[in-house]
Amino acid sequence: MKKLIVITSPLYIRNYVDSDAFAKVKDKDTFIVCTRNITNKKSVIGSSNFAGEFEASKVKKDLFYFISLLLMYSNRKLNKGFYFYFKTRNPTIYYPSIRLKNKVFELIKIRFLQFFIINILEFFRPFFQPIALLRFCLIIVINFLGLTGIVVKIYNSFLPPNRELKSIIESVNPDLVLVPNGGMDANGHEVLALSAKLNFKTMLLIDNWDNLCSKSRFPIEPDYLGVWGEQAKTHAINLHKFESSRIFLAGTPRFDGYLNYKNTKSSLEGKYKEVINFPYILFAGCWPDWDEIGTLKILNELVEKHKNLLPKNCKILYRPHPWGNNSDRLDTLISKNLKNIAIDPQISNMIRPKDYTKRTDFQPDLDYYPILLDKSEFVICPMSTIVLEASVMNKKVLGLIYDDGKSFSTPSFMYENSDYFDRLLYLKNVKLLDDIENLDDLFYQIITTDMHVDKKALGYYIVDDGLLYNERINRICNKLL
Repeated sequence: MKKLIVITSPLYIRNYVDSDAFAKVKDKDTFIVCTRNITNKKSVIGSSNFAGEFEASKVKKDLFYFISLLLMYSNRKLNKGFYFYFKTRNPTIYYPSIRLKNKVFELIKIRFLQFFIINILEFFRPFFQPIALLRFCLIIVINFLGLTGIVVKIYNSFLPPNRELKSIIESVNPDLVLVPNGGMDANGHEVLALSAKLNFKTMLLIDNWDNLCSKSRFPIEPDYLGVWGEQAKTHAINLHKFESSRIFLAGTPRFDGYLNYKNTKSSLEGKYKEVINFPYILFAGCWPDWDEIGTLKILNELVEKHKNLLPKNCKILYRPHPWGNNSDRLDTLISKNLKNIAIDPQISNMIRPKDYTKRTDFQPDLDYYPILLDKSEFVICPMSTIVLEASVMNKKVLGLIYDDGKSFSTPSFMYENSDYFDRLLYLKNVKLLDDIENLDDLFYQIITTDMHVDKKALGYYIVDDGLLYNERINRICNKLL
């Protein structure tokens, strides 16, 4: 039976190809293709079974984005995430500008004038983005008239096939196509659009725990889904109306390094001994833009206050999210001269390139994260997958879900509007901070309290059957084929 692997993002090169996620699947009848815009694709195009490259046109990508937003809005009552994601894609309509408000307060001191000018400017803000405003209005009208289903059918029926991709698939003639996917991928949709016409089955390998509840429904459904665990399976059934038999608990290759850490620990300690050679509490940032530096300033003081309870010379080791805006503000942090704050040497030595969205070579190997977590005293972070990764490594987690009062996408804002953070406290190794005034108290509790993860509760998020990802995917493929 023939299989085809389709890689549509540099992130999937790192997470699936370079991690050997398909090592057990690969044989002489397994082929691989990728999209043309990826820069770090040597490991793909160097493969003996490399079948070619393709790319969706800009017009097709724009159309797919419109249909995805339409489906988000039309299904907004199913959960919190669909509507939240839609609103964050139309911020000038749904959310007041904090920057505009602060600027008006700075320039004008009369309260009545402040209120009047802010409201006038907020009214006109959407009109400065006419294309986005037109798209929003069109979506509202289509949904109001009950035409969403018809519009999606027309889109699928009249979308011309991707000629490059069609030619590749015809030459390979696969029985099953595997596509790592984050929930909104025009190139992945091109594959699904050809599946019925060329008579092959498709499986989307969902890349993250939030993808099925925070993005959109699929304009064309795949035949099967490979998901992280029971939580994502529930999202697939309840939000996407998938039958249980079409959903497989695949896990994620990103977690294999944690599951196999006992076997690799000694070699990793040698590999990274010059990088993390002091006691530290790991502060892992998230991608939304909020005031992480302000929190680090408070933590700098708390480390000093509680130093007698911490290892000698213990610091907060800060690792900003590689895709977040705080990665570009390390110079600002350094200028603060916070003696108890250190920046993760790996990220400070590897400056993020301007075209970082098309590559991942500025990020460390996946084997860096297990030892980074293992060597930490505990972990502090806003809501992100690091909560689960720290839990897999049985580390205590101080989760930040408070409003910093300065930013649009605060930890509180993200937490309250997302579905995938349910049951976090069931893990028992997690404490959540919803008010910055309580940071000292919870910091002290984390230091002085023994907390161990509930493995059964963790299994809700990530499948734990003792297998590595490549073994699990191989079993799934054999079952399907």
